[in-house]
Amino acid sequence: MGGEHDSSVVPGLVTVAHSFGRVLRSHELRGMSVEEVLMPRGKTLDEHGHAEAQICFVLEGEYFETTRGRAWRLAPGATWFRPPGELHSNVVARDQDALALLLSIAHERFVRLERLHPDPRLLRSALLDEFRSELIGEFRRGDASAALALEGWALLLLAQAERLLGRDAEAPPEWLRDALRLIEESYCSPISLATVAARVAVHPATLAAACRRYHRVSVGELIQELRLRHARKALLGSRAPIKQIAVATGFYDQAHLGRCFKRRFGTTPAELRRN
Repeated sequence: MGGEHDSSVVPGLVTVAHSFGRVLRSHELRGMSVEEVLMPRGKTLDEHGHAEAQICFVLEGEYFETTRGRAWRLAPGATWFRPPGELHSNVVARDQDALALLLSIAHERFVRLERLHPDPRLLRSALLDEFRSELIGEFRRGDASAALALEGWALLLLAQAERLLGRDAEAPPEWLRDALRLIEESYCSPISLATVAARVAVHPATLAAACRRYHRVSVGELIQELRLRHARKALLGSRAPIKQIAVATGFYDQAHLGRCFKRRFGTTPAELRRN
């Protein structure tokens, strides 16, 4: 990725500043920076690298990154890790601009990860998704406390990325990806570990162990986290009654949503709306 910034030159490496496209917002942290970048549709960038390690969160649109002879499609919701100096090229899809949040990590922050010799890859984790959501919220809020909050969420995100990159390189089984896709599509319906396991034809204990191994959460926690995130989004983005939102996002009733919501976010749905 690389903005309408000036390019810098490092011997042996064609480098581009943090991002390409138009930087809508940016914030400098200690050893890190966060940028919200709009990349124009159809934009292409020839092979280049960046001096810093980067974690890119695709928010809208999609683009393609080619590195080490392989092309990766980065769609909304994707979290892409790129080590420093990694040569790659980019193409933004022609039908829509792409919007991304870019966390650039300077050498002094990346030094713990260097020993892992990480490859560029997609990162998948429910915790990572949650940290990303909080990071985006603080980044856009921009109040007096945002800088401190941003640094805290960025460090948590970096720690989770380190855990993911430090794991065994073995890819998760295809049936686990099918299970996660099923949960994403069916979170608002009655669904459980047993029903998901039956749909992907594995034993519930096998599914539970794989979810813990690759995503650090239980299947039940993953389902509830999805429901809470969608309920929170509906509370902030609509005027629908709380009771209606509770049922639509898979909770038994408004009271059930309220209890789970309070434990997760430290506030009730009604208080969130008032504030």
